[in-house]
Amino acid sequence: MSRVGAAVQTFETRFVQQFAAKGSVSLFVGLACNLAFIGQVYFWPAMWHTSVFMISYTDASYVGQLLCALALVVIFGKANRVAPNRKAVWASALLVQLTLVAYYLLFHYEVEIPDPVNWLFGGLFGIYVPIALVGWISLFIGSKPSRVMWDIMLSAIFASFVIWLFSGLDGLKICVCMGILVIAATMVLTRKLDGAAGNPFAGDLGESKCEYSYSASATFLFSLAFVIAVSFAGIEGEHAAFATGAFFAPMLIVCVLLLFVDKVGFPLSSVAVPAIVMATIATSSLHFDPALTFDIAALGMFLFLAFAVVLLCSSAFGEKQEQIREFLFLMVAFAGGCLVGRLIAAACTAWAGEYASDLLILISIMAAFAAMIILVRKGITRQKTQQLFRAEEAETVEHDRAALCQVRIDDVVSKFNIGEREKEVLVLLLEGDSASEISRKLVIANGTAKSHIRHLYKKLGIHNRNELFEMFSLDAPMKHTD
Repeated sequence: MSRVGAAVQTFETRFVQQFAAKGSVSLFVGLACNLAFIGQVYFWPAMWHTSVFMISYTDASYVGQLLCALALVVIFGKANRVAPNRKAVWASALLVQLTLVAYYLLFHYEVEIPDPVNWLFGGLFGIYVPIALVGWISLFIGSKPSRVMWDIMLSAIFASFVIWLFSGLDGLKICVCMGILVIAATMVLTRKLDGAAGNPFAGDLGESKCEYSYSASATFLFSLAFVIAVSFAGIEGEHAAFATGAFFAPMLIVCVLLLFVDKVGFPLSSVAVPAIVMATIATSSLHFDPALTFDIAALGMFLFLAFAVVLLCSSAFGEKQEQIREFLFLMVAFAGGCLVGRLIAAACTAWAGEYASDLLILISIMAAFAAMIILVRKGITRQKTQQLFRAEEAETVEHDRAALCQVRIDDVVSKFNIGEREKEVLVLLLEGDSASEISRKLVIANGTAKSHIRHLYKKLGIHNRNELFEMFSLDAPMKHTD
């Protein structure tokens, strides 16, 4: 029971800290709305992969995402930017909103939607995704890893429940709800970009490379394995609306709870391999519901990408633009891997006959483990996450120590009737400064500084610096003596 109580206390503390900063609630709501909208678009058409040979809305979105991400790399490089301006964000969002209105009308009047229309609308959605996500990423760059991780994971939990709720609605209601999500997310995103510290739309080109750069080749292989797993689920349940997200939210909550146990020992990238492999194997040998298969694969891909974002945003090395560039290349790799995975699934189904399922499982597993080997060789391991979080924890401890010391100083000043100048001397003494250094910093005579120190010691009832540090429960610096 003590462990349960400790876990509950940890959750409560983390939750309060997460939303204590000004504007953090709106940031959470906006990001959650955007994740729900993007996730719902991928889930809602049941991937439209009821046949591996058809070109779907989702396939077109991969193409749009790949081309848009490449274009942003070029545009941001020439314009010296790290995020799209509000006009670009609103333009892409409104174009997607128009596709929702068009779908609403087509559903309402029961018009059969031609494939080219789905391809066009999917391409527009693919263009929107990099523009919106780069905007969100630019807001998180430079944040502490735990802050980035918890913002993403908590927002994803909320978004996954929204997806689950939407899955029971008809097409007309889904279009309306999704339209509300995209507008709400865009409003929050543009306001946050406008209010970001400094100018979020411009930055210096950086020569240095991010210390925690992620592998585009590993992302390509993981997304390839992910899409093969999804397509394979479609083969096993050809007419099943397996993309309901019914299992995604509970599994995501389990992952978040495990993070409370050991955030370092549970690096998100290590979850992706077994998740994707389980997805393909489960469909073949255990005959699980295709919905579970899809959601396990989606969870693995999400955790893999979430961990990549945490590393990129929390890197202390590399200019902001370099980190954005890294993220855009990850988006290119993801879209490219998905497209190649779709081609492989179609080719195996067409030419491998009864061995198609076994071949797809083998390719998916090989791609996933090859990606993991690449990440390990690049240093993305448990030790890397230890290094990442150890630096944050040391900074947090130092910050808490300084805050506690300031509280004690204020209490002592009030209790012993210490004047303002003597308070300044007290702070410098606790920092380890000598009388001569204090006289220089306060621009006073050395004798005056020593006089302040004697008066301070007398009021506190102590005789030397060691007793002063004992009084504040601090370790005495070694550089000075009285």
